[in-house]
Amino acid sequence: MNARRTIACLRLVGAAILAALLVSGCATPALDASRHDFYQGNYDKAEKELADIPATDKDRVLYLMERGTVRQARGRYEDSSRDFIAASDGIDKLETYSLSRGASSMVINDAVQDFRGAPYERSLLHAFTAKDFLALGKWDDAAVEARRIIKTLDPMARGDYPEDAYSRYMAGFCLELIDDPSNAALQYRKAAGLMQSGWINENTGRFLAAPPAAGVAPREAAPAHELVCFILIGGSGSGSSYAHGGGAVYATVENEGQTLGRSYHLSDTAELAFSTEQVEAVRKAAKTVGRVLVKEAIAESFEQRNNPFLADLIRFVMIGLLERPDTRRWETLPRLLQVARVPCPAGLKAFDVTFRNAAGTPVQTQHVVKPISQRGNIYVSFCRDLPLAP
Repeated sequence: MNARRTIACLRLVGAAILAALLVSGCATPALDASRHDFYQGNYDKAEKELADIPATDKDRVLYLMERGTVRQARGRYEDSSRDFIAASDGIDKLETYSLSRGASSMVINDAVQDFRGAPYERSLLHAFTAKDFLALGKWDDAAVEARRIIKTLDPMARGDYPEDAYSRYMAGFCLELIDDPSNAALQYRKAAGLMQSGWINENTGRFLAAPPAAGVAPREAAPAHELVCFILIGGSGSGSSYAHGGGAVYATVENEGQTLGRSYHLSDTAELAFSTEQVEAVRKAAKTVGRVLVKEAIAESFEQRNNPFLADLIRFVMIGLLERPDTRRWETLPRLLQVARVPCPAGLKAFDVTFRNAAGTPVQTQHVVKPISQRGNIYVSFCRDLPLAP
């Protein structure tokens, strides 16, 4: 009888362990392959790796974020926006807490829960969707994303998590383009307050290397035409690692051999992730302690049934192997998020972006022909220090 019970318990524990291992893994081989191809410039292959995303997968939101980024790099802005919007809709649905996944996370680890992204990832999701609409010249749709950015950054929704200057600027710019200057100015002012260096004129959205002296109105010559280029540098590595992007820390914009201006730094996703982890540290530590106590209680129940082997096996697997942090992250996000707002000639069809290191030495130059959209006297584009899609 004891032998039968032991065999039955072994089967039960083995099944539980197998199920736990299947649902608690990190990135899938397809996602890892897609990320590798993305950073190598193989965007077509990177997208194919994520062609089929199961509707019920716990990482569906993450897959959609990653595929949306790949499609944006390929210039497939309609498809990219659909992925980003589907990811946002998925996050909204997940606001209703899953009791089954929540219970599993108290026995296995946090990685069994549906991925919803960190708060800064959710605001950037709308900022990246807005970029797709800007590339397509869909100004009203971009403004809808601006309002969603503002909603995610509201203190009631954001809580103690870090605020994102880049998303604030994007919101302000999209509102500026639909002739909503007062609300645009509010977002520009908030973005300026988050900058570590440089300054934004809230009335124009233009940058200065330093704020004007107190009581002195900034002097700006309004250009006949200007280019607003969202500059993206580096990438999010795996786990806790990040890549600067070959040493580039800012970019200059040139047209026909003439330097039009430079980019200004707004956000660093590494800093946003670090600040987020600090906010979550106490909560995660308390949950980890509670989870270990639950697992220890399960092991002790087998010891009380005179099954020390199973008790030790449970401790080894459930605590030794499965007790690990949830490191899932939107890894195709850039590391540095910047904006160049510079005067430009009328009829702009192409320009160059030179990525530079801290000493000003060129690291990489890209000739940008798309996307370039126009709204009145403002040209809009974006560029990242990755290989251009063919």
